Amino acid sequence: MNSPNSLLAFTAALLLSIGVPAAQATTWPFDPAAMEVVGETQYEHARRSDTLMDIARWLSMGYREIRRANPDVDLWIPGEGTRVLIPSKFVLPEGPREGLVVNRAEKRLYYFHTNDSGQPAVTTYPIGIGKAGRETPVGNATVIQRLENPAWYPTEGVRADYRSRGVELPRVIPPGPDNPLGRYALILDLDGYLIHGTHRPDGVGMRVSQGCVRLYPEHIERLVFDVPIGTPVAMVDQPVKAGFRDGQLFLEIHPGHDDSVPDMAEVRAVVERAWQRNRERLDSAVDWELVEDAWHNADGVPRVISTPSRS
Repeated sequence: MNSPNSLLAFTAALLLSIGVPAAQATTWPFDPAAMEVVGETQYEHARRSDTLMDIARWLSMGYREIRRANPDVDLWIPGEGTRVLIPSKFVLPEGPREGLVVNRAEKRLYYFHTNDSGQPAVTTYPIGIGKAGRETPVGNATVIQRLENPAWYPTEGVRADYRSRGVELPRVIPPGPDNPLGRYALILDLDGYLIHGTHRPDGVGMRVSQGCVRLYPEHIERLVFDVPIGTPVAMVDQPVKAGFRDGQLFLEIHPGHDDSVPDMAEVRAVVERAWQRNRERLDSAVDWELVEDAWHNADGVPRVISTPSRS
């Protein structure tokens, strides 16, 4: 029987081959007590007409994560047959595994829910977040309303930001193709903050919004109807994540917005917490040389940092 990941890869490859965007969300069943890493790294081969962002969107990647994973691939003309790394393995953020978790450091949203078989599951989406000076906040929130074809009422702060760049925004932007909120939105109980679609999908995976969380149009269309009103939202900033799967520890490090690397003391603290959480089921120790190697790479791709299990 084919695994879910192999079927996922086959479906994506088939859709790419016939020129239809897959635009797939990635969902996995997982055991909250025994699994802190989901997904698998994949490779895709570009077609002649593909841009790197075409591939990113088809395979649920954002701009920064696919760019970091493929620094030597041309953004606009990868070239037919070019092998593209899809960093679709994820260490789950620390904290409660419920509702929505927005990790602004990696520009990714996680939705913890129950699948049709009654199993715990997690679905993840790339996101765009607030730009410098208009940062997406960190804290806890709740989904209080869903909207279809929303109008946008920019705050005075948003209008002032546009005005500083020579653009006078009206007080209301009606629904339509030029509405920055796209077709769907989830309203949070944080005044002025939403999780919504976008009319500029290339901004997913970047710091471009006025503080809200934006998704690809096809992703918000699914999420807005999946998420119940009252769902908790944890908004975190975790550039360093470490977690357990299949007897091993993995480390995932994301560079800062200015490409700075998190401090090694932070990396060490996260790794040590992961080791303490999982020490009873690990038959190996942390390999600090592997940790340092992951720190030097800091490309958002999870790497094994534990020594091989002893026989």
